[in-house]
Amino acid sequence: MNSKLDGPLVSAFESNVEGVVKQELITYRVKDNMLRKETVTRKFNHDQTDWHDTSSVEPLIHLEE
Repeated sequence: MNSKLDGPLVSAFESNVEGVVKQELITYRVKDNMLRKETVTRKFNHDQTDWHDTSSVEPLIHLEE
């Protein structure tokens, strides 16, 4: 996420995490003529004092030039 860009997405990431179990950001990006799904996930423990972050990239389709 580019925090220099303003809007509801920035606010969502800066909001209170009380009661949050999981956050996920999905980005669709074209790189090297490939459409990719990039996923970043944060899973919180029961009291939000710790978390585990993961990320994945899934190639979806090769785009012709």
